[in-house]
Amino acid sequence: MKLPGLTFLLGALLLAGAARAQLYTVTTGVATHDRRDRDAVKMQVDGSVETTRDFWQDYMKEQYNARFKSKTLASLGIKGKREEMSAQQVTGASISSRPVDLYVNLTAVNDSTTEVAFFGGFGDKNYFDPATTAPEFKALRTILERFAGAARLNAYQVQIKEAESSVAAANKEQDKLMRSLESAQSNTSANLKRMEELTSKNRSNALQMHNDSLSLSTNARLRETTNLRRRCSRKLVVSRSRALVLSERLSLCICRAFERFL
Repeated sequence: MKLPGLTFLLGALLLAGAARAQLYTVTTGVATHDRRDRDAVKMQVDGSVETTRDFWQDYMKEQYNARFKSKTLASLGIKGKREEMSAQQVTGASISSRPVDLYVNLTAVNDSTTEVAFFGGFGDKNYFDPATTAPEFKALRTILERFAGAARLNAYQVQIKEAESSVAAANKEQDKLMRSLESAQSNTSANLKRMEELTSKNRSNALQMHNDSLSLSTNARLRETTNLRRRCSRKLVVSRSRALVLSERLSLCICRAFERFL
């Protein structure tokens, strides 16, 4: 039941391998220039149209003193899927004793692969081809094969730099996450300590409130008892005063009665 999926995976791997094998392999083909097909030598390289353009210009200037200029908006810094460049009246490129015009078309195969089509001629109406200008056409192939080796090495160097940048970025992100984790742990510890302090303080406050409540209740009972004693004392004093008055009155009455009896 898993054979169809396995077959698809193997097919995809074979296609990827075949596509990879085409990279940096120089072949003969055609390129469009001035709305007509021109005989050209072609190959595919790693990289976008923009990066391939920059490396091609630097390489051809350094190796053959050929200054390629762009004909499209990409020369203004605008990225595109296609680039056309030319170098006029080039000498000393080991192509011919006469000055030659060289052209290169760069076309994006995908986001990471670019097709290079290289062709030239003795002017706009006399382009090189394998039949009538075989030496010049072979010289173009030799130049592109040499460029293939340099482009492959450059692609590896770019990939290494990108990998190093990715590792550096990953390490930086890891350090950032570690600092964030340490900060979170520190904040958590501080928050737990603060919570313990608040809990302890709340318990202390609750105990103090309980003690204050007991004190208030005790003071209230003491005041009530004191007031009751005061009221009882006052009543006792009044009762004693009344008894004394009655006693005095009774004594007075007895004295008067005794006097009358005498």
